Amino acid sequence: MSRTSKRLRRALIGSAILVAVLSLASPARANPYPNNYNLAVPGNALHTYCLTDTFITDPSVADYAMAVLGNTTDMTDMLMIDPPFCGFRQNDVWFWEEDLPAGTRGERSCELDGQVGICMSSDVRLDFPELDNGDFDWEDRRKTGVHEVGHSVGLGHDTVSAMITGEIPDTTLQWRTYSAHDINHINTQF
Repeated sequence: MSRTSKRLRRALIGSAILVAVLSLASPARANPYPNNYNLAVPGNALHTYCLTDTFITDPSVADYAMAVLGNTTDMTDMLMIDPPFCGFRQNDVWFWEEDLPAGTRGERSCELDGQVGICMSSDVRLDFPELDNGDFDWEDRRKTGVHEVGHSVGLGHDTVSAMITGEIPDTTLQWRTYSAHDINHINTQF
């Protein structure tokens, strides 16, 4: 057998092995959307928010989280500060500072359901002492704000973005923003 034939044969065998390995691998599964606990999205692309009178330790966390949503997706964020607007349940997100159960850094709940699959108003609760337990306090505060706002627009957990559960592994921006996959879901919805 000639040297060229042997090379061609090895290349064909190598290709066949690669195809076999790839065909046995399970296909990648994308995160479904919506994927929050109540499988709901907001009613429209304008995502308004209010800071309650309890949210005093670091109000910039709310502004940061909403700016990430507004700057990286087709949604629009708007801070509502006038009492007539913040006094009613018409805003999409209300930020609260609370002492949550041990180990809970933040949580989001739907407080006003619309039609099926629509959450008209969410509460985002953050526990700053819990967030400050560990490394990267500034980044963890912002990651958790972005994470809970992500739940308010229908996102579920992942391992590659702000939607990761728990403390972030390092200070890179990846942990304080949404994945391209999740941004695509949001932009397709709105």
